[in-house]
Amino acid sequence: MRDYSKVSPQFWIGTTGKKLRQQGIECQLVSLYLLTCTHANMLGMYYLPKMYIAHECGLSLEGASKGLASAIEGGFCDYDEDSEVVWVYEMALHQVGEQLKDNDKRVKGVQNEYENQPESKFLGAFYDKYKDNFLMIKRRGIEAPCKPLASQEQEQEQYQEQEQAQEVTVAEKSATPKKIDSETELQTACRQTWKSYSDAYFKRYNTEPVRNQKVNSQIKQFVQRLGFDESPYVAAYFLNSNVAYYVQRGHTVDCLLSDAEKLRTEWATNTSMTSTRAKQIDKHDANRSAVGEAMKILEAKNAKVN
Repeated sequence: MRDYSKVSPQFWIGTTGKKLRQQGIECQLVSLYLLTCTHANMLGMYYLPKMYIAHECGLSLEGASKGLASAIEGGFCDYDEDSEVVWVYEMALHQVGEQLKDNDKRVKGVQNEYENQPESKFLGAFYDKYKDNFLMIKRRGIEAPCKPLASQEQEQEQYQEQEQAQEVTVAEKSATPKKIDSETELQTACRQTWKSYSDAYFKRYNTEPVRNQKVNSQIKQFVQRLGFDESPYVAAYFLNSNVAYYVQRGHTVDCLLSDAEKLRTEWATNTSMTSTRAKQIDKHDANRSAVGEAMKILEAKNAKVN
């Protein structure tokens, strides 16, 4: 996580800035976020799920996606849907510099940061764009898959022929895809929820959380209880909670699952129900009830006098 980032005033009035302004306020907000968020690095190429943008910008997932798409249309950045990596084209020039010299320690820093990047479609293009500016010495890129052996090709052809020869009823055709789609959506939601939980856990504890068969089952139950859309956000919110019980337990998935509905309510209303707050609410309700009873007695007395 960076301690600071450089943002030029030209962001608002430059050529690209004017294009972003024309795209609307969501585009400007998301673009500024991409330059300054805690997930970014000096290369401007980094892992960033869209749900992070939505949560930290205070936008809906639809609004975040719209803002990102507008920023891409404005020529500000690009996004790899498969790897969930964003690349802000000119960010490296502003964060690192126009041209590095041989004895500049940042030369090694840039190369190391580049080497540690997750696989994405931008790796080769980034190297080609900045290799001379930053004196980079090694290019990365996604290699094309090897050509299958002849025996593999024959097996694939035989398998395809067998598939084509099978007769599938109309009922099977209509039922099977629905089951597959539903299962795929659940798996995707579980994967996104675990990423959200794991990233937030690492940010808090500076270590990876334990993942085993029990944890996988609990994550699945958590997603099924809260739904596919909200589960990742609530999981991240959970790690930001300073409730003493959660801190003492190390924010385990057990706590996340057991208090799923409670955490969802707190996330949705942006409030944390601590024991102190619960006592305050209970006391407030008791006082209000006592006042109500007193008013009823006073009204009854007044009615008798009249």
